[in-house]
Amino acid sequence: MNTNKINHLNYWTIPSVRRDRLNPRQREAIANEIIHKVCVYYNVSNMDIRGKKRYRMFVLARHMAMFFIKKKLNMKLKAIADLFGRDHTTVIHGITSIQNQSDTDVVINTDIENLNNIL
Repeated sequence: MNTNKINHLNYWTIPSVRRDRLNPRQREAIANEIIHKVCVYYNVSNMDIRGKKRYRMFVLARHMAMFFIKKKLNMKLKAIADLFGRDHTTVIHGITSIQNQSDTDVVINTDIENLNNIL
């Protein structure tokens, strides 16, 4: 299957395609699309979001991408961690961090709503 076609399809608007029927390559392609859109939203590069730097903006973008990959694709933590070159416990921390911050931080809530509309 040509992965270029996968990147241009919006699986969330096609009712016949369910996320539990996606094969691992399709999930990875959609996850990379989510990462790209989060990078554009936060104005960070793909290398920065996947890199080791821990600047606040990079960490926020990285955690937000992890959060949406888990939410939209329900990927395993290990698979998400592999996308970012990290451990699964880091993914747990990132997702939990976004969930906790969304309870109190209006900016994070706004970012979640905006990204949800973009994705």
